[in-house]
This record gives sequence, C-alpha cells and structure tokens, in this order.
Amino acid sequence: MAIGRVCLVGAGPGDPELLTVKGRERLMEADVILFDRLLDGRMLEGLNAELIDVGKNAGRHKLRQEEINQLLVEKAEEGKIVVRLKGGDPYLFGRGGEEAVACRERGIPFEVVPGVTSAIAAPGLAGIPVTHRRVASALTIVTGHEEPGKESPLDWNAIARLEGTLVVLMGVSRLDENTDKLIQAGKPPQTPAAIVERGGWPDQRLVSGTLKDIAERAKREKVQSPAILVVGDVVRLAEALAPEKIAILRPAGQQEESVALAERYGFIPLSAPAIALKRRPLPADLMERIDAAECVAFTSANGVYIALEDKAISRALAAKRIVAIGPRTKKALEEHDIESETPESYSSEGLERMLKGRHKSILFLRSAQGSKYLSRGLREAGIVVDDIPLYEVVDSSDPRLDRLIEEAEKLDIFAFTSSSTARNLLSRAREMGREEKLRDALARSTVTAIGKPTAEELFRLGVAVDIIPERFTFEAMLEALARRKRASGIDPGVTKDKME
Repeated sequence: MAIGRVCLVGAGPGDPELLTVKGRERLMEADVILFDRLLDGRMLEGLNAELIDVGKNAGRHKLRQEEINQLLVEKAEEGKIVVRLKGGDPYLFGRGGEEAVACRERGIPFEVVPGVTSAIAAPGLAGIPVTHRRVASALTIVTGHEEPGKESPLDWNAIARLEGTLVVLMGVSRLDENTDKLIQAGKPPQTPAAIVERGGWPDQRLVSGTLKDIAERAKREKVQSPAILVVGDVVRLAEALAPEKIAILRPAGQQEESVALAERYGFIPLSAPAIALKRRPLPADLMERIDAAECVAFTSANGVYIALEDKAISRALAAKRIVAIGPRTKKALEEHDIESETPESYSSEGLERMLKGRHKSILFLRSAQGSKYLSRGLREAGIVVDDIPLYEVVDSSDPRLDRLIEEAEKLDIFAFTSSSTARNLLSRAREMGREEKLRDALARSTVTAIGKPTAEELFRLGVAVDIIPERFTFEAMLEALARRKRASGIDPGVTKDKME
C-alpha cells in the first residue's frame, strides 16, 4: 500500500475567510481531517473527509498530544491524505513542530501550510497594529501558559526590559500572575494594555486598560479564552482604529448583502433581524387593477421580488410606467428586465414630488404598512391611488435579536432601516425584561435612522437619533458613519511625542 502524507494547515484566527487559498485546497484533497476546537465550523462544510475532533480546552483534552501524533501517523500509514487543521499558525505555540517531528521519525511525508497567527491578526482586527513606525519597532510574542517543568522557563525580567510591543498568547488563566511578573520586573504599571477576546470572530471584544489594572478589568468583563494580552503604546491606537460593532436589524433576506456592505466600510456587523415579512395572498382582480393604472410604483426591493415571482405580473408591467423609490428597488426591477424611474430624493416625500402633476392614477405594490402620508398627499393632489399590500411586516422571532438585546451594551452603532425595526426591537426588549438596559445602550451608542419617518418614530419612542444620511439608503448610512469616524481622527493623547 502506498504511504499517505500529512499536511499541517493553519486555519487563522477564526474567520473562515482568513484561511489561505492553499489551506482550503488541502482541505478539499483530504481523506481525514483532525481539527481543533478554535475553528469556525463553516471551514469544514462541504468536505468529503473523515472529521476527527481532537480539540483541547484548558484542562480538558479529547486526546493527549502524543495520541494526536500517533493518530496522524496511523492514518497516513493507511495511505490517506491527512490534514491537521489548527487555529492560527501550526508552528506558533500550536505544537505543530511536535507533530512534524513525529511524522519525520516514522518516515511520513509532511507539508506545512502557514496560517494567519492570532498574535498579529487579533490585535489588528481590534484596531491595534502590533508595530507602528513612530510607536513600536519591535514585537515580542510569548506564551502565557508555559509547559510545567521546562528547563529554561520564560525570563520575565528580560521580557520586561524589551522595547516595543509584547503579545502574550494563551494567558487568560494566568493573567494576574503574568502582569504582576512584568511589573515586578520593572515594566511601568501605567503601560497601556489590552485583552482581545475571540479575535476574528463575530463576537470579538476588546478590553483596554493598563498593565496594572487589565487583569481586574478582564475579570469584571468576564473575559474567557481564547484571548490574548497586548502590552505597549500601540494599544492607544485602538481609540482611533478599532472597528465599531453595528447592529443590522433588517429582515433575514437582506442580512447577507447588508453584512457584506458593513464589512466593506470597516464595521463589525451583528446580524439581528428585528422584523420579518409575511406574504399576503394576491387579490383576484390584480391584473385588472394593473391594467387600469397609468403608473405602478414599488417602494421596496422586497415588493419587487414578491410581485415578480409571478411571470404574468412581470408581463403586465412591461407596458406600464414604473417608478422605484430608490436604487436598490430599481436594481431589483432591472434583474427582471424592467426599467424604472427614481426620484431625486429616495424617500416618500421625494416620490410624492416626482409623481404629482405627472400621473392621473397610480398603483402601489408594497407593504401593508406603507406610508399613509404618501397616499394621502397624492390623493389631495387629485391622483387616483390604488394600494395592493403584497406583504406585512411582523416580529421576526429570531434568536439573534434576543442575543443582541442581551449584549446590547457591547454595541457601538444601531442602524434602524425602518420604523418597524425600531418598534420591534424595543418591544422585544420589553418582553425580555431588558428594555431599560437596551435604552441605556442606545443612549451610549450612535443611533442612525435611514430617513425622516424612521427618525420620527425613534423620537416618539424616546430614542435620540445621531445620524440621518442625505440619501435614504443603507449604504448611505454606512458612508455617513464612516465619515463621522474619519472626522474624529486620532486622539491627541496617543503617544503624541512619538506620533509627530
């Protein structure tokens, strides 16, 4: 039987997209995959391999390291392609060196695919560059959890004298001990320090302080592993560079697109649908009403997708003048080869100004909660308005919304894209007995509303709005938030003498 081979693959800090192209290729080729606990399960989706969980928690090992080494060898000796998938990089405190030696001793061919190490990635994702030309020109990486009985343990006195940035991996359980050692060795207690918890994951968290108080802050915030300690002046840069967490409350069907947009603008998105769309049956006389209307108007992409599932409706609209409230609705129509016009201002007011004086009859295909003010204004202008509710907005009953409410204090931004997202968020918080905590979080965070009606509803609910974009689209909200972040600049207190 031909002998197999082993590939030690670094999976990166958590985000599946940070797995290298080569790492992904090796996973696709594998017959057997031995994987760690610090991995996102999406990395293993769609693979035709035997999956073996050999993950380790502090004090709880599914398999001892010697057993993992032996399993790698045994599977390879069966002629199989074996991937050892490890968080971060295989050779940085990942015991990949031990696994490579075990393969070499048994004559098993092996390959190493480096991974993005959390020692650099986690601080970077939290807004801390581990080096900076004017702040830190050196980086030291040590383990915070040494193997007992080592002949040459870490020399904390020497480490404390080093310039630049210090990163301590796997040190949550010994945080008090390690920070005390650094201070006792002469490191100034006021040296900036931070803990990055679950770097690269959606629930990533940054807790900042000083070397003197970071252990106490971590306890107060109930920090859990995986987390790393960063010590040095670069920590102060997070004040300007740390990405903000934004709550996306749109329906589930719009989450993927919205999350991608938020990431493109440098935010950490948290998906938490506050509303869902419930379809209504189409009226029997729909075609006659479309035929009678001079113009057909869509006020959301959702309405477009629901209406145009019926090919007969699509054909009936081909001979009509079509109006879309904004670019996303227009794009949805274009996907069905239907041209449309949009108002200069993407809002109910803009749509009203566009339609007045141009049409005698208008049919709206939209939500049951569509703007009554828009319909009223058009009727007052002498236009015959026909409304067909395609769907209604209801509570989402999504567990992600409950999780967001429970952890609302960790959010920096709440993005409200409709009045119903605001009502349902507060209503659900009230049901959970957490309305007061949510309101405190809203008061501390940045609140953005997609347009005036949403802002007015938030005001009615007692929530102050900080930002309304000039154009009433989700991307315009993100642009406005990004401009505000840029305008804030770097805090003048960030090691000013070194930054100049």
